[in-house]
Amino acid sequence: MHSLKWFNIMIVCFISLQLACTNVNDSEKGKKSVYVKSSINYKGKFRKGHIRKPVSTDKNAIKNRNKSKYYYKTRGKYMRKKK
Repeated sequence: MHSLKWFNIMIVCFISLQLACTNVNDSEKGKKSVYVKSSINYKGKFRKGHIRKPVSTDKNAIKNRNKSKYYYKTRGKYMRKKK
């Protein structure tokens, strides 16, 4: 009886450890490439259709994203004061 109780405790610990260690981001999990249809812009020029990637391939993408986050979180510092 005592070993069964110990076994149940070990199972619960193992499951909770597995759940704590999983690093699944649901917002990125569903991202897929999207096809952008060809169109005509406001100047009348033809725009070719292309595939838009879910993640930027630019080498500075992470740096730019962090700068943007910082700006919008602290934009009170950068806005001009109204007189």
